[in-house]
Amino acid sequence: MNRSLFAFLFLTGAALLISGCAGYQLGEVKPSALAGIDRIHVPPFKNSTLEPRLSSLVTNAVLKEIQADGTYKVTNRTNCDAILVGEITRIQKSQLRAVRNDTLQSQELSVYLYIEYHLEDPATGQRIDSTATPSKYGSDEKSTGDEDVYLSRQGAVTGRTIQFVDPSFQVGERNALSVAAQDAATKLVSQIADGW
Repeated sequence: MNRSLFAFLFLTGAALLISGCAGYQLGEVKPSALAGIDRIHVPPFKNSTLEPRLSSLVTNAVLKEIQADGTYKVTNRTNCDAILVGEITRIQKSQLRAVRNDTLQSQELSVYLYIEYHLEDPATGQRIDSTATPSKYGSDEKSTGDEDVYLSRQGAVTGRTIQFVDPSFQVGERNALSVAAQDAATKLVSQIADGW
């Protein structure tokens, strides 16, 4: 009886371990439109905000994330298959929590960092389309599926975080922007490497 119970528990545990890896795929899972791209050049992102040195913060976060992911190799412009062009379009902050006895004074802020990007062919400068398929719905037809939602995500990511307001506001703001840049970089690399 003891042996059969042990064997049953062992087989059940082994089945649970094996089934836990059911969604994992070995090898590259690039979007089919980007299958021929192996090396990417990442120039500094354009900064359209008034925040100084944000371009280097975001570009470095994207470079580190591409290298950590391993789907693409980072290289210079002359040896690349595609160029990742990015622009930091805006920073948005909103009050998340106020001081208990003064609702106009913030205690926590939500910080959003908006980035638009696209891939370019290094030889022609043309955009490389990484979307699955263009929307089949014309301007007069309405879509009820997920196609429009999927297409609206292509080329734009939003990094977000929470900033605690303390006496050294600039240090807290810079740390929050660093975390938001890392969140945006993770989402951007996920879109170009995995397609979602």
